Amino acid sequence: MLSPDQIRDFCLRRYPRFLQSLVTGEPFFPLDVPFGRPKPSDNHTKLSREIKVLAEADLGYRLAWTERKLRLLGEQKLPARVWFEDEAGLLKAVGKTREAETFRHNLRLTHHECPALVSWLSKHPQRMAEHALIWPGILKVCKYFQTNPKPGLYLRELPIAVDTKFIEKNQGILDLLLRHLLPPDGIADGASFEACYGLRFEEPLFRFRALDQNLRGKLQLVATDISMPLSEARELDWSELWVVITENKMNFLMLPMLPNTLGVWGGGNAAQLLSTVSWLNNCRVLYWGDVDVHGFHIVSRLRAAFPNLLTVMMDSATLKDCNKLIASAKAAAYEETTRLTSAEQEAYEWIKAGQLLLEQEKIPHAYAVEQLRSVIKHESP
Repeated sequence: MLSPDQIRDFCLRRYPRFLQSLVTGEPFFPLDVPFGRPKPSDNHTKLSREIKVLAEADLGYRLAWTERKLRLLGEQKLPARVWFEDEAGLLKAVGKTREAETFRHNLRLTHHECPALVSWLSKHPQRMAEHALIWPGILKVCKYFQTNPKPGLYLRELPIAVDTKFIEKNQGILDLLLRHLLPPDGIADGASFEACYGLRFEEPLFRFRALDQNLRGKLQLVATDISMPLSEARELDWSELWVVITENKMNFLMLPMLPNTLGVWGGGNAAQLLSTVSWLNNCRVLYWGDVDVHGFHIVSRLRAAFPNLLTVMMDSATLKDCNKLIASAKAAAYEETTRLTSAEQEAYEWIKAGQLLLEQEKIPHAYAVEQLRSVIKHESP
């Protein structure tokens, strides 16, 4: 036979369905509790105690009794039915009277402010209960995006009567709701909330240096070291340049003067950062990264965007020349490297087999300058 605590647990499991009934209007009461029947072999003292506890508990349920003759105990007055007649009793049992009041208030508000959400709530009522205190603000945000899809503003400048960090703090629930509310063309593919919903955000920067003073005039540059949002870098229309991409910032800053050449800082994320800068296909691109598994993965990804990509100091010759600078590498996940040249693949297999690493910043500067100048001189027409 169930104890009052077990009955309370039963009610808590049914509570989400009760909330669902408030949204859909489907009948929920009476709610019968499968409380268990006494067994013929039950001990009289134990049975009496359980019945007494069940009868005296003030949990809001109702009890119906029946007379029954048990083989060992004789005639006994036993509970025949345990049930909740209405929500007052159920809410008393689970201690959620105030929560249910707030739920009803938020449901009315949803019907008034954003009725398109009601069908979603009929399947996910607990979500509104979990966000009860902020639900009015959530509705304001949803209503705004319904009438202003892809607003092109920063989160904190949206003209919505919520605090400026509200959307940032509640992106999880807002993303679920907006995906239900907005048409497919109101949602873009993107890794972030801002990208999905047409908001401005702090873009990664495209940082480059002019390694030839003549480029300042040719490209109309206001300085030799410039950073710009990636979206603006994509709009450039440069061509017939050498572009040296390096991952390490200090190596980027120490790139030597080279004819008709820009130096670009990859910042450890060159493949993702630069693959969308299509005008690089109109240039000779030279990549210099760490000689390790990750470095060759970047090469392979970059070459998917720039088939004519060259590398420098990422071959077996460099490994042999700088043998004393090679260190042990951490374990790494491996990717397909089908776009490597035979020389790159040879170096890749070497460092992969030995789990090795040659960091680009450890290569002597004079050696690096010589290699860079040699490649550009040899490959230039």
